[in-house]
Amino acid sequence: MLQILLIILIILLISIAIGGPIATTLGFTASIATLLFLSTGHLSYLGTTMYNNAIKPDNVIVPLFIMMAEFMAKGGIAEDLYYVFAKYLRKLKGGLAVATTLACTIFAALCGSSPATAATIGKVSLDAMRKRGYRDDFAIGTVAGGGTLGIMIPPSITLVMYGILTQTSILSLLMAGILPGLLLSFLMCASSIVRAHVNPALIGQQKRVKGRKHEESEVIYEQYDTSFFQDLLKAGPALILIAVIIYGMYSGAATATECAGLGAICAFLLVLIRGRMTRADFFKAIEATVKSSSMMILMLSAALMLTNVIARLGIATALAEMCTSSGLSPWAVMIMLFVLWYFLGCIMSPTAMVTLTIPFVFQPLTSMGFNPIWLGIVSTLCVEVGMISPPVGNNLFILKQTTGVDMGTVIRGAIPQIAVLTIGLAILCVFPQIATAIPNLMMSR
Repeated sequence: MLQILLIILIILLISIAIGGPIATTLGFTASIATLLFLSTGHLSYLGTTMYNNAIKPDNVIVPLFIMMAEFMAKGGIAEDLYYVFAKYLRKLKGGLAVATTLACTIFAALCGSSPATAATIGKVSLDAMRKRGYRDDFAIGTVAGGGTLGIMIPPSITLVMYGILTQTSILSLLMAGILPGLLLSFLMCASSIVRAHVNPALIGQQKRVKGRKHEESEVIYEQYDTSFFQDLLKAGPALILIAVIIYGMYSGAATATECAGLGAICAFLLVLIRGRMTRADFFKAIEATVKSSSMMILMLSAALMLTNVIARLGIATALAEMCTSSGLSPWAVMIMLFVLWYFLGCIMSPTAMVTLTIPFVFQPLTSMGFNPIWLGIVSTLCVEVGMISPPVGNNLFILKQTTGVDMGTVIRGAIPQIAVLTIGLAILCVFPQIATAIPNLMMSR
């Protein structure tokens, strides 16, 4: 069985090395493995598997959440959130960095996309931080770290993909991401404050006139010198939308798919009422939604083909038996997988990392006693690290393109955020209840 696994991995790696798209690579590997180790009759079954999974009702949640993200990104909601937070954190040392993280946290709960969060918040926050004397690497690192929250805090496209791949409750996974996402946000805010106090040069404090009262952002731009009521009008609708979606899922009043549809409609209406949605923006958002969701659903369907082949060959069961009989503790195996995920995050896209590895490791890990919901959260956290890990971290390239900062500075800024995320991973390992608390409350209701 190990020889068969090795052959499948070699086929998979060669397909990736020659530059094949991940979806094509997964489907090709599944087809070749079927021809080599099963029978030609199973090829038609693979096609049926791919088709059935592509049209599953659960998949509708993917384009709906992506559409919600596109509407929010084009509607200027992120800018409103950022400036409101910056205004009220002006007396805090490192306040703009904290405002950036908080804006990323809220926007992540509206879009579910890490690249969209990083790109949208990065455009406005980096310029504001530069005007206040923040060092480029510290400023861009704050955006890079905060942007990763988009794939942990619900609605998370990565958690949806994990749920589809492993047949784990998507609703439970989305609810499980709330506390870990808030934990990571808190750690990032605390890190920014501590670093600003330890090294004031990071926030340009050494440039301030001696004796001048320290204020981080008295008024960043004159047009945002508004009253509390006006600030509430800017940020309030987005916060209400988040609360409605989360409450709908938690209470059981609506399914995750229904909440995704509600979110997409409300996001569209919100930006339309504010006069921020033109006809061109609308069609661009729809086009981007179709492209992204088609790619993700195709990748998921191909990954499920490979999962089916692995199950039929008994590879997953053999790996589970090998892990349990190896004498290694479950945590030793888990730590080795963390190392593998960190390494893979340096050389491939995070989405590919999940779809390539979960079919092989899910059953062995759950057979060793790991909670599938907790496993989804920690795997998503490792994906977050991959988003800002050089040399191919998606957020690094997105920030370079949208801000014009050179890649070396972007990487220097991202490295401390990798350390913060790793601390968060360690906390979730020591206290797994953080990830499972809300799903358990939902089941006990």
